Amino acid sequence: MKIALIHATTTALKPIERAFQTVAPNIELLHFMDTGLLALMEKSGKLTPEIIRRFSALLNLAYDSRVSCIQLTCSAFNGITSILQPLYPVKLFRSDEAMLDEALRYTTIGLISTVKETPIALQNYLLDKNPDCKIVSLVDPGIIHLLSQGRRKEHDDRVKKMVKQLDGKTEVILLSQYSMEHVAKQINPSVPILTAPLLSAKRCLDHLNGTFR
Repeated sequence: MKIALIHATTTALKPIERAFQTVAPNIELLHFMDTGLLALMEKSGKLTPEIIRRFSALLNLAYDSRVSCIQLTCSAFNGITSILQPLYPVKLFRSDEAMLDEALRYTTIGLISTVKETPIALQNYLLDKNPDCKIVSLVDPGIIHLLSQGRRKEHDDRVKKMVKQLDGKTEVILLSQYSMEHVAKQINPSVPILTAPLLSAKRCLDHLNGTFR
């Protein structure tokens, strides 16, 4: 079986590959990437026709490769799944879907983001599922780019600072970007901390096995 991974940044590659290696090492992963998408999103602050067209181009390549499902890996673009899903008979998964569903077990949820446009996409999903949940969001805009600049420690320290600010104020903390997954292993807050890659890989596998609809 083959699964397509749709990327807007290179920083999501290793986290999602590690996740699939853990839960489904025999699955063939096909990567499709447009690293210009994040700059477009940061400039516009929303999904635009150009962004949708470019995402469609990636999805067309993925679908033509006869994959069993398609997993997005960049949370800022998750709103696009509801727009484009009707065009494809294979399932499109948001990057954060499995993580957010797990978070909905709690009533107060903390969001940590490194891309300014991410929180609204996550908040909309959570509030649509549970209008009564309370969300506390912190974002340090643009620090995701520190990783590609070789400034990983600075990135990690700033993420940890946000986690420390939220710790104790919510029942669970979510690290919104795949690129923050490694930071979860470096901290020990007083509440559970959730990351998306492993949960997303497990959901894809459940879908392939027919245990998730």
